[in-house]
Amino acid sequence: MAEQKPPQNITVQTGTFLGSRYAQIIGVTVTDTDITLEFVYKNPREEIKEAQVVSRVTLPTRVGQDLAKTIINTIKLHEAKKKGKKNG
Repeated sequence: MAEQKPPQNITVQTGTFLGSRYAQIIGVTVTDTDITLEFVYKNPREEIKEAQVVSRVTLPTRVGQDLAKTIINTIKLHEAKKKGKKNG
């Protein structure tokens, strides 16, 4: 098994990004080393049958697993915060 590297200190410049896209569908492909996420946009009009891949991101498997955990935990925190506001 690969040795875990210690976390690195990275400064993320939140004011800079390549763009933002909306997607309602995601495709996930897994290999022994990578996870590829394909974000797909489908026009909501029924007569339009085609959809477009608006972004494709390939991650090392470990990063993909961490991403999945982070998404689940973030949704749980969001739901708990909403519940607290309704009861408070």
